[in-house]
Amino acid sequence: MVEQARQSLSECHDCGLLQRLPLAEEQAAVLACQRCGATLRQVRASSLVLCTICATSGLVLFLLALWLPAVSVWMQGGRYARGDLLTGPERLSQAGFWELSLATTFTLIVLPLAKLTTVVGMAVALRLGRVPRLLKASFALLPTISEWAMIDVFLLGAMIALFRLKVWMVVSFGPALYALGGAALCSIAVDASLDRFVFWRRVALVHTQHLPEQSGLPATWLGCAGCGRVARLPDRAECRRCERPVYARKPDTVRRTLALIVAAVLLAIPANLLPVMTITKLGRGGPSTILGGTVELTEAGLWGLALLVFVASVLVPLFKLGALSYLLLSIRRGSRTGLMFRTRLFRVVALIGRWSMIDIFATMMLVTLARFGWLGSVRPGLGASAFCGVVALTMWASKSFDPRAMWDAAGQNPPAEPAHDEDDDSTNHETSERGWVPG
Repeated sequence: MVEQARQSLSECHDCGLLQRLPLAEEQAAVLACQRCGATLRQVRASSLVLCTICATSGLVLFLLALWLPAVSVWMQGGRYARGDLLTGPERLSQAGFWELSLATTFTLIVLPLAKLTTVVGMAVALRLGRVPRLLKASFALLPTISEWAMIDVFLLGAMIALFRLKVWMVVSFGPALYALGGAALCSIAVDASLDRFVFWRRVALVHTQHLPEQSGLPATWLGCAGCGRVARLPDRAECRRCERPVYARKPDTVRRTLALIVAAVLLAIPANLLPVMTITKLGRGGPSTILGGTVELTEAGLWGLALLVFVASVLVPLFKLGALSYLLLSIRRGSRTGLMFRTRLFRVVALIGRWSMIDIFATMMLVTLARFGWLGSVRPGLGASAFCGVVALTMWASKSFDPRAMWDAAGQNPPAEPAHDEDDDSTNHETSERGWVPG
C-alpha cells in the first residue's frame, strides 16, 4: 500500500509541480501536467508485451542492416563502389576525421543498438524477476539514448546524398536500407508503446542504510528523473529503485547551458565559413560549404531537399542558440510572464536539435560512395567537424537546461508538503490514497 500510494505521485520535470496522477491501466491515455501540459505518463495497454515484440523485431532488422550491403554506385568505364553502414565511419577515419567517425558510429550504430537491447533486456529481466544495476541505469537513460540514436535522421541524410549522386552516377539501393527502415519503424513503435511506469513498478526497491535523517541534509519531496519515483530525500541522495542520484534541479543548469551555448556559437563561425566537403567531378570541382550545398541542390532542381538542408543545417542551429539564450535571460531577469510559452519553446528546442545531423550523415554517404579519383570523389572538410560540434553542443545545452528554473525564478515553486503523513525513505509509516497538496 505504501509503495502503491507513492507511485501515483509525480513531479513534472518541465515546471516542477508535484501532483497525484489518476490510475489509468485499461486503455491508452496520456496523463499531462495540470499546470504546463507536459506528458507525465504515456499509458499503454500491454506495454511490456508490445515493447518486447517491437524491440526484438527492430534488433533483428538492425543486425541484418549491419551485415547486408546498403548502396551500390556505378560510373562510366565500369567503375563500381559499394557501401554498408560500417563503411561510412571507416572512410571518415581513413580521411583523418576521427571525430566524425566517432560521432557517426555512436549515433548510427552504438546507441540505436543500445536502445533496442536495453528494452529487450529489461523485459527479459523483469520476467526473470531480477534486474541488474547496469540494466536499470541503462533503462533510466533510455530517453537520452533515444534522442541520440539517429537511425531516422541517417535515412533522411542518406536520401539527400543519394539524390545528389544520382545526378552523375547510377545508384542502386541495397537491402540494408530497407532493413534499417524497418528497424527505424520498430524503434518508433517502441517509443509509441512504451509505458515506463509499467516497467518500473515491477522493479523491487533496494534496501539502503543512507536514510535522510542520517545524512545531515534537509529532506524534501523529489522526483527521480530516471524512474519517476517520488520520495522524501535529501538532494543528490540515491534513488531506491533505479539507484541513480536524485537531484532537486539539474546541477549548475544556468552556467553549464551558457558555457555550451558560447562554445557552440564559436564553433558555428568555422562551421559556416569552412568547406564541409570537397567535391571533384571529371577533374573539376572544389570546396563546398553548407550554403554551397544548398545552392547545388537548388541548381539540380531539388528544391525540396535544398529547403530541408537549409532549415536543418542553418535555421535550426540558429533557432536553438537564440531560444536557449532567451530562456537563460528570462531566468536571470526573474521574468514571471510567458511561462507557458517559454516552457513550450524549450520542448520545441529539445525536439528538433537532432535533425541537424542530416548534413553530417549526407557527407558520410558521399564520402563512402564517391571515391573514383578524378572521375568523381568527395572528401570531408573541417567545416563538417565544426558543424558536428555545433550540433552536439546545442543538444547538450538543451539537455543541461532545466526548465523548472524558469518557474523557480518566477516564484511558482514554493516548498511542497504532503497533506498528511505520507511515506518517505526515512520512515516506515503505513499510508493510504490521500490527496496531495502542491505548494
